[in-house]
Amino acid sequence: MAVSRLKQASLNDGLKMPASMRLQLAVKRLIDLVIASAALMLCAPLLAAIALAIKLESPRVPMFFNDTVMGLGESRFTMLKFRTMIPHEINYGDRREVTAGSPLVTRVGAVLRRWKLDELPQFWNVLRGQMSLVGPRQMDPVRFDRATDFQRQRLLMRPGLTGWVQVNGSIQWSWEQRMEMDIWYVGHWSLALDARILCRTVPTILFGERRNADAERVTDRSCRVWWPGADRHGQRS
Repeated sequence: MAVSRLKQASLNDGLKMPASMRLQLAVKRLIDLVIASAALMLCAPLLAAIALAIKLESPRVPMFFNDTVMGLGESRFTMLKFRTMIPHEINYGDRREVTAGSPLVTRVGAVLRRWKLDELPQFWNVLRGQMSLVGPRQMDPVRFDRATDFQRQRLLMRPGLTGWVQVNGSIQWSWEQRMEMDIWYVGHWSLALDARILCRTVPTILFGERRNADAERVTDRSCRVWWPGADRHGQRS
């Protein structure tokens, strides 16, 4: 699917979206703004402490790892994260998940990754409208180029700090299965589902990610999600 086609499809689909869903999306954005603003202010001392710890351990390396990812409507933006690994070349053609105990992860980075503190700067991305508190996982441009039309439907919503994939096991699922879970989230989206995910995020952070074998996902690669929440209204082909 060409870039212009997906953007045009998203535009056309928006015309079919019920007013109630448009209102819910507006409320979602308002919630993002309020919580992201408050989080950045309240976490300012913690952000400063983390920055200092990173610099003390690795004075000569950049404090942030800035990754280019795909956002809503195929836009590209720089996603902010505290650096947790030593500088190394990233093979975007075969980008593998970094797990606990990897020699690439620094001592400070291991703590940050365990408690998801490396993702705190992404509240800035949320504030700017590039991300949401809850949404599909981020996708880098190389994976986007290789993605199918089915998988690219994830870009009907902003990527999230947390999401359906993260609270159901995250990297314990294959990349393709995570795509299927993201499509399920987009098709069944609602404010209630976001609240459910946010509530499950807390124990996920405290006790670690655990694979949920019963997690809902879409395995029919021919399905078309017309707009966020469309499946709840029976609008899917």
